[in-house]
Amino acid sequence: MFTNKNLKFPHKAILTSELLQEIHKYPREFFRLLYKNYCDGIICGLNYFIDEEKNLILSAGIVLLDGAFYFLEDNLNISELAEKNNLVGGNDYFISLQKESQKKSPCMTENKFIVNFSEEEQNFTLGKFRFKSKDDFNLPILSDDEDNPFENLFRDSRLNLVEVQFSDKEFATFHPLIFEVVKNFLLSKKNKTPFDYSILTCLQNNEVISLQTVKSYIAEETGEDTFENRRELLETFCQCLVSSEFKSQYSDSEEVTESPRRPPRHIPCQI
Repeated sequence: MFTNKNLKFPHKAILTSELLQEIHKYPREFFRLLYKNYCDGIICGLNYFIDEEKNLILSAGIVLLDGAFYFLEDNLNISELAEKNNLVGGNDYFISLQKESQKKSPCMTENKFIVNFSEEEQNFTLGKFRFKSKDDFNLPILSDDEDNPFENLFRDSRLNLVEVQFSDKEFATFHPLIFEVVKNFLLSKKNKTPFDYSILTCLQNNEVISLQTVKSYIAEETGEDTFENRRELLETFCQCLVSSEFKSQYSDSEEVTESPRRPPRHIPCQI
């Protein structure tokens, strides 16, 4: 359950211990200041992992929607939720946020979003998958295909996160799990370019990189700077990562000549 609570204190309102706890738990003004210039998307958390019982778990986190912060305070079991919703095997579903209710009291307004499964893409999605069973969710990983190591990022048979927006300045970037796959590829890549090292350094220090950085990498390799959608942008980025190679300043056919050595200087001996 994603929740946003807006507290206010009208004249002669009674400040209860419950409201004081809510103020402590939801530091809204701090988040507004910290993420003032960020677009809608995941602020932090909301990552996926498979637990010991093979359940797909969405971790606790914060999402920014229409200028308001919504908090998922506890991990959410997506596999159990899918089973409760009686999903049809073989169908593709989006994990989406659906506005459920608004509750008002004299001192607090509470808005809630619930996680919903839809066959059509909604305003904000947390991923897409092809349902088989509650125990058959697969996260994106590097493929064994050397020619197309990123193919698992775009398969609906695995958790597809291409359209998930991760909040950043100006433009939303991609989900951290996508960049985890990119980082693993670059760690294993043998002939890295200087730009590869730059991307790798950024990902070792941060969980994501900006959309502008992705576009700059593509522009350096291909000269392209316009894309129809996020999928095309990511596919082009992945293709550039695979095809780019470090090129030596000298070609194999060139002979490197040594500069002539100066003869040793004769220093006369003085008696």
